[in-house]
Amino acid sequence: MNFNKKYIVVGMALLVVCWTLNIFYYQKHIIREPLFIKHYYDLPQGMNNFDLYYIQNLSSKSKITSVLFPEIGQEHINFTETDGNSDNRYYMLKNITVNISNDNGADIPEEYKNKVITKALIEFSDGKTMNVNLGKIYLFSDELDGKALKFYSVSSSNDNTGSSNFTADKDLKITGIDSKFNKEVKDILQIKINNNLISDISFPLNLKKGEIIYINYGFNFNGNLIKQNNAYSFRLNILTEDLLGNKGSTSCFINMHMQSPKYFDMDALKNNGGGE
Repeated sequence: MNFNKKYIVVGMALLVVCWTLNIFYYQKHIIREPLFIKHYYDLPQGMNNFDLYYIQNLSSKSKITSVLFPEIGQEHINFTETDGNSDNRYYMLKNITVNISNDNGADIPEEYKNKVITKALIEFSDGKTMNVNLGKIYLFSDELDGKALKFYSVSSSNDNTGSSNFTADKDLKITGIDSKFNKEVKDILQIKINNNLISDISFPLNLKKGEIIYINYGFNFNGNLIKQNNAYSFRLNILTEDLLGNKGSTSCFINMHMQSPKYFDMDALKNNGGGE
């Protein structure tokens, strides 16, 4: 009888220890407020919406009720909020689709063009208000003139690789590749031109009329998983010059698909208040 009591006591002690450890482990992972990631966007004219992302506790019932961008005015912005991927344990990736067009859904207000958004004032259904550092979002900057390359084909994949292919409409040379986020993506994005890494290419690159140029990109180019806490959607500008010295620029688009929170560096997000 005493022998059985000893096992019962030991078993109960183990249950208490396990229960305590589970609580400690959960408390270690729970986030006290939503974590907004950084966004690096270069939105072209004609694109009237964009996505913002944040990570919330999987158990949270709080929803966003208001989005305001102080840098472009004091009007509350139209948006929809949806659940994205979850890690099935602690966190949910939330997706805010912001519609920044006029009420008819077609025209972009003039006061929004050529502006940069870095901050947002976000209100939640539980009464919480947050001043959020969004990263850097260029709104509807002027299109570059002098396109000398014609669109040929495009593809992209959810493994964050893709390609844009063009043909030259005349003899010309490519003088370089540029974007608004050269610094932000230099360590995570690899670009190839005609299967050659851009770092191995000596510009200018000569093209004959009708010749195809293949632009390939990859955020996970070496197959290793990158824990990346930012969102990217921007233009790569292919800079050209023809035989008469006329300069031009043709854009191709780079997009990063957002993954489950299990692929995020949560410690870095918590330490930085989101992003980077």
